[in-house]
Amino acid sequence: MTALQASATPASRLPRIITPIAGESINKGKAAVMMLTAVSLFACLDSCAKMASRDLPAIETVWFRFAIHFLLVALILNPWRAPEAWRTARPRLQTLRALIQIVCTGLNFLALSQLQIAQTLSIQFTGPAFVTLLSIVWLGEKVGRYRWTAIAISFVGVLVITRPSPGSFDPAFGIILLSVIIGSGYSIMTRRLASTESPGSMLLIMAALPAAILTPLMPFVWVWPSRPETWIALAGAGFFGALSHYFYIQAHRFAPASFLAPLQYFQFLAVLVLGFVFFGDVPTVWTFTGALILIGSGLYIWHRERVIARRAQEGEQTSDQ
Repeated sequence: MTALQASATPASRLPRIITPIAGESINKGKAAVMMLTAVSLFACLDSCAKMASRDLPAIETVWFRFAIHFLLVALILNPWRAPEAWRTARPRLQTLRALIQIVCTGLNFLALSQLQIAQTLSIQFTGPAFVTLLSIVWLGEKVGRYRWTAIAISFVGVLVITRPSPGSFDPAFGIILLSVIIGSGYSIMTRRLASTESPGSMLLIMAALPAAILTPLMPFVWVWPSRPETWIALAGAGFFGALSHYFYIQAHRFAPASFLAPLQYFQFLAVLVLGFVFFGDVPTVWTFTGALILIGSGLYIWHRERVIARRAQEGEQTSDQ
């Protein structure tokens, strides 16, 4: 998962154990450090998944990622400290969201085994565009010409990165793009669940259900990790997955989401460094150019959503006067 997907959880519905305490003031500097830490940990998660997927089936790596994540989160959001995290009013939708998370993560890990981390993340920057498109269908949101233009530009960025041509298109790009499309449905479902579910339950169930669903399949696909490095990568995938969400939510204690959202693109710099250090990856000029186009498109969509939200708020205030 990327910071773009994680950002689907509204800051106003964060778990009780990490929401602002009374009188706590805005501290944008502290929030920025925590957000940058979160997106760096997301990059570490992808790096660990890429390492493990070179030796193991993607589905086994996915199971380790969620099983370890669940154990860590369950220790923090235990039934005595956060009982609301263990209850859900919409089990069917939570289950469907978890199934989507399994497929999305599995496709992402499969693509990571064949592409550079920077390439997969660049394609994942189309997330805001697909979320906007699905919001029209599922949430009935209206999209103006400015956001339609940004969406079109984002797909130009994808074409720049993938450079499809007869006989030369890498199917792994199709895999990661499918992961992004499916992941957009995950984000939309998170928005819908936020009205009735505690964020603690969404954090817990997003790890618990995938781990439980995949556990019966493990005897049929299990490949015993033969190298210590693989074990470390598997443990890191779960650890960084849980810790990244923790810092992400903590960042929202001290600053609004509107301030933090653009910082998620720091993840691209983090994957550039990790990709070079651990895998010797040097992205092409096409990857850099496409990523810049996608980042610019995503930032513009974010900007337009802020403008629309501000106008709606001003309209409500005017109607109250």
